[in-house]
Amino acid sequence: MRKFLLATLLFIFSLAGARIAVAQDISSCVYYFYGEGCPHCANVKPVLESLEQKYPDLNIQRFEVWYNREDAARFQEVSTAYNVPEPWGVPVVFIGEKYLSGDTLIIGGLESEILANPDAACPSAEAEGTLAAPALLTVIGAALVDSINPCAIAVLLILLSAFLIGSGSKKRALLAGLAFTLSIYLAYFLFGLGLFSAIQVSGWADLISRLVGVLAIVIGLLNIKDYFWYRGGGFAMEIPRSWRHTLKDIIYRATSPLGAFLVGFVVVFFELPCTGGPYFFVLGLLAKSLTLAGAVPYLLLYNVFFVLPLLLILGLVFWGYSTVGKAAEWKDRNTRILHLIAGLVLTVLGLAVALRLV
Repeated sequence: MRKFLLATLLFIFSLAGARIAVAQDISSCVYYFYGEGCPHCANVKPVLESLEQKYPDLNIQRFEVWYNREDAARFQEVSTAYNVPEPWGVPVVFIGEKYLSGDTLIIGGLESEILANPDAACPSAEAEGTLAAPALLTVIGAALVDSINPCAIAVLLILLSAFLIGSGSKKRALLAGLAFTLSIYLAYFLFGLGLFSAIQVSGWADLISRLVGVLAIVIGLLNIKDYFWYRGGGFAMEIPRSWRHTLKDIIYRATSPLGAFLVGFVVVFFELPCTGGPYFFVLGLLAKSLTLAGAVPYLLLYNVFFVLPLLLILGLVFWGYSTVGKAAEWKDRNTRILHLIAGLVLTVLGLAVALRLV
């Protein structure tokens, strides 16, 4: 009898020790996304608290996505990385390489997933701060389309002409052109940051990301129209003619590289009607899956490609491979072709977004 009691006590202690060992070995990291006031999330709350008591080393990180913008952005990133079908809803947990969505699945299956992944690292948004290759190519393609817009090229040529006539110095014209290009780069970058933030703060990032495909198609077709029917309908995808005299007056007031730099910030507002379309398209695409910090590298890259033709023209003029007059003639001669190229590329990009290919 004593041996039986001893064996029973040893068995009980061994089970208790095993449970303690298991509890100590569970160090999984779980991401839990919820909304304040969500009734289904309220059902999950006591289950999570019970699991935390049962497994002291369990790391459940909670993110409120209805009122906290940063947590909402993280939710987008993680959901995108885990290929969670849209529309995304709460409550949802991520552990290891799996996710459980809805209170029923979480309550019934989370502990099993924790035991199956006792030392799972915190879920990693593999797409955080990055875009898939097709999307990255879309950003670059849109930037190149934006860069060949006759508007930006025409403004730079006016500036170079003003400096060459005023000073007769190629070096001074080069410095003015570089200062102007730098200001265009910075102005577009800052404008992009502001608009990106506005899109995310509005809470309409997902809706806008769906609409940008339609926007790209419309702008693309209008550019194609300018190839076959230039200024047809009384307008072209360029700076309105009524603005051009004022724009020239502003440019001609720049008498130094510093003046050219300051003029660049003003010129941006004249250029946006004809160059802003591709940029808004990209911002809508980025806002769907990236935070502001994650989008910054792509905005920097976009604007490098945007100003690339301006730098090329500066180099050709400065080193004597071309003149401002010849560059202007080339631009005027090929304006329709530039519109056609931009139109075709934007239409294709818009269709790709509309069909969820990027």
